[in-house]
Amino acid sequence: ALHLVCITTLAIPGIVLGLSYVLFFKGSVIYGTFAILILVNLVHFFASPYLMAYNSLGKVNENLEAVGSTLGVGRVSILRDVLVPQTADTIIEMFAYFFVNCMVTISAIAFLATTLDMPLALLITDLDAQRLTECAAFVSLVILITNIALKLVVVGVKKFVRYKLEYGARKRPA
Repeated sequence: ALHLVCITTLAIPGIVLGLSYVLFFKGSVIYGTFAILILVNLVHFFASPYLMAYNSLGKVNENLEAVGSTLGVGRVSILRDVLVPQTADTIIEMFAYFFVNCMVTISAIAFLATTLDMPLALLITDLDAQRLTECAAFVSLVILITNIALKLVVVGVKKFVRYKLEYGARKRPA
């Protein structure tokens, strides 16, 4: 049931989600702030990172928790020492997925953004509507370059994490 609830967000169109947030949060403290934009994007894009984590954790041995309890190893230690290192690449890719998709989305946040917290993706449509095609193209290039830079940073972080995990494994006594 939990798995079904988590992947249901894939079926909700962004426009429907944006309008429902307008109706539900109108007059609340978070309406018109970055908090509501973050919340709507987390809900809207939750399913794909969830499935990434679900599939990554599906590759871990099912008996890991039982072995840990038999050996007297706590759940926090298993999480910190086994699960996080095994899924580090997936965790990094999840953050990258959220960043890229939240940067380019306009469907859900078109109804929630104000002039004080307008994302760049909405600026493209505004500039295009004003027939400022060059400006809209420039903003599009800024988004593209930012996403390419993020992907390069992600590749570097993944290499660094792999190096630290391999170096740390070699450094520990057997």
